[in-house]
Amino acid sequence: MHLKRLFLWILFIILLFVPIVANFVFITDIVRFAQRAFEYYRNVTPGVLFKDIQFTEGAVFLIFGALIGGVIVYNAWAQVDVRKAQFTEYIWNWKRIREERDYPTGLMVGLALIAFGIIYILIAILFPGFPTL
Repeated sequence: MHLKRLFLWILFIILLFVPIVANFVFITDIVRFAQRAFEYYRNVTPGVLFKDIQFTEGAVFLIFGALIGGVIVYNAWAQVDVRKAQFTEYIWNWKRIREERDYPTGLMVGLALIAFGIIYILIAILFPGFPTL
């Protein structure tokens, strides 16, 4: 069971890297399409378009990760009973939280999407661009 879960996480992480690789490999085709479809990209280099795509994908990952993670955290950890809500002195004690709560898979997926959104945005910022194609 544990090995299967690890395999699925590795597969999920590989699938999150696929858009970067696909954009890098097919950037010339994407540039041709973008230059025909959008006026803004008529005189833009492939590096600029690649950065724009990475920023957009990073923002989408951040939004979906925040939505998924936030909903899961709210549903799993929100205190329904007011009597329990008054005992919040251990809110930053991760050891105690881990003992009392199980981390749902949806929370981990949301956090992974947020992490990959940050990675995509960092790639867009740090990527130097393509040589002339």
